[in-house]
Amino acid sequence: MNRIFAGCAALLISSTAIHAQETGDMSVGLGVSTFGGNLEASYTINEQFRVRGALMGGFSYEDTESDPGEAAFEIDANLGGMAVLADYYPTQSGWRVSGGLLFSNTEFSAYAEASGSEPIDIDGTEYTSGSVTTKAEFSNKVSPMLTTGYDLHFADNWTFSSEIGAVLIGGVDLSATAGGGIDQSEIDESEDYQEARDDAGDIKVYPYLSLGLAYRF
Repeated sequence: MNRIFAGCAALLISSTAIHAQETGDMSVGLGVSTFGGNLEASYTINEQFRVRGALMGGFSYEDTESDPGEAAFEIDANLGGMAVLADYYPTQSGWRVSGGLLFSNTEFSAYAEASGSEPIDIDGTEYTSGSVTTKAEFSNKVSPMLTTGYDLHFADNWTFSSEIGAVLIGGVDLSATAGGGIDQSEIDESEDYQEARDDAGDIKVYPYLSLGLAYRF
């Protein structure tokens, strides 16, 4: 039985070696991640180092949320960005560690307009006219990115990859802008708003997960 296990392990190792990346290899791939869809391209420098670029995005969310008797908020969220990464393979396997930069265009926004039947409540005060626009985005427009993953080579030139890591976004900048009959100072002095800004600023890391399929040539 031990010999069978040893033989299977040797077969797996030899298969990995046959399909291992070689200097000068290039690949293109598609996948999904916590930023939406991924379009990736990579170039192999040598057996241990590779450079990679990824365009991420395509995920958007639109909805309307409201509480009874209050103005509805129209929510719009868009995720995306461009990443540039260097991959390091410390062992003779598909395991890698990666580091690089994310250029983000992720943004969340919400808009509400008050009326007599649907007022906007700010710290217990109801406003029957005016509007509030809220926006949130990563504090770092260019964020460090650290990940680890595994590349499984199969067939002749195909690779299935998985990756997990974090984007160091430096916090989330939250802003609210008053319009119409609402004074901006009413929002700026709101305890709820100040608490929400503090909580958003404490979000320093955005999780990164991805799955993809690439072709090497």
